[in-house]
Amino acid sequence: MAGFLTYLLRSALYLTVFYTFFLLVLRRSSAFRFNRFVLLVGTVVCLLLPLLHVEINGPTLYSELTDRLSASAGLASTETAASTGVPEASGISEISTVNSIETFSWLHILLFLYVIGAITVLVVEAWSYLRMFRLLRRTPYESYNGCRLYLLDRDIPSFSWMHNILMSRSDYENLPAILAHEQAHVRCGHSWDLLFFGGLSILQWFNPLVWICQGELKLLHEYEADNAVLKQGIDGVQYQKLLIRKAIGETQFLQANGFNHAQLKLRIRQMRRPSTPAWQRALLLLVLPLLGGTTLLMADRSCPILIHNGEEFQQWMYQEIRYPKECRNAGLKGRIILDFKVDENGVLQEPKLLGTTHPALEKEILRAMKASPQWISIERDRKKVPIIYTCYLDINPEHYENR
Repeated sequence: MAGFLTYLLRSALYLTVFYTFFLLVLRRSSAFRFNRFVLLVGTVVCLLLPLLHVEINGPTLYSELTDRLSASAGLASTETAASTGVPEASGISEISTVNSIETFSWLHILLFLYVIGAITVLVVEAWSYLRMFRLLRRTPYESYNGCRLYLLDRDIPSFSWMHNILMSRSDYENLPAILAHEQAHVRCGHSWDLLFFGGLSILQWFNPLVWICQGELKLLHEYEADNAVLKQGIDGVQYQKLLIRKAIGETQFLQANGFNHAQLKLRIRQMRRPSTPAWQRALLLLVLPLLGGTTLLMADRSCPILIHNGEEFQQWMYQEIRYPKECRNAGLKGRIILDFKVDENGVLQEPKLLGTTHPALEKEILRAMKASPQWISIERDRKKVPIIYTCYLDINPEHYENR
């Protein structure tokens, strides 16, 4: 759960940086196909970058943020006491065997809200597709230049989806530019772009820039189709008048490429805009240091490998723990027992506290345990095996005077 939410956070940050750059630098360029390629490829890169494991020596923005969140969001487990016969330590109510009970934390709440939002967007997308497919299924079609052409005897905004083109019979007979426009959508494969961004909008529904750039992608589709129509020799002025005339009407299928979907002023303005010089595409290189800097900000903190003994782990814990202010004020002292497993890959798992302390200190100790560096794995019969460890920490504010 935490890993998935971490991926969402990182990918959202990468997408925010990239989309902001795109909107500020490339948005009004007349290199429509190039911009479309950049938008799609850049999005894929931003979704893949969080999967790379990058470490730097020392704390990072991401490591500091996650440490503070994990310390305050209730990631720790609550402990229920059962008598063990271990002597009671000064400043701790009792030392006991514990059963780890997972608490309902902020992570669960965030995940619940995320799932509700994703399901809502999925239902809206699915409903729009369902309406479109039902209309296509009820309408007879004929083959036309490798496409399925659906003609209706009533006025309807034209649209295309994959190799399907639907339009009114009147537009087909009297306005060939509309058919040419929809054919351009089909040839360019714009429907695949919309499918991809539809899935992205479900995954990143909480990111407003995803929705903004989905609209930008649809505009790029219209720019590219308009440009293809004008290259066929259709008069630009007459075509613009046609756009204005056909602009009245409602958008019925948001997931399809439609003749009336895009913002009319922007489409007409782009037709009149001169071609963007090729050298301006080199501005795209500016995004590389931006993404590189984001990668450093989101990198994990590198940690040394521990040898397999509790003493080094104790020393690391003393350095890692940030002693809670309320525990310091209470003068909390004593000894707490730690129980955990180190798996065959040297990763600390199943951290538990064998004893009860102040709740804030419990959370902080468990956070530090979960941030443990990698251990050297234990081998038996030339095979790495998991090991269960038990060690203790002396709880004394004097150990953490500067933290």
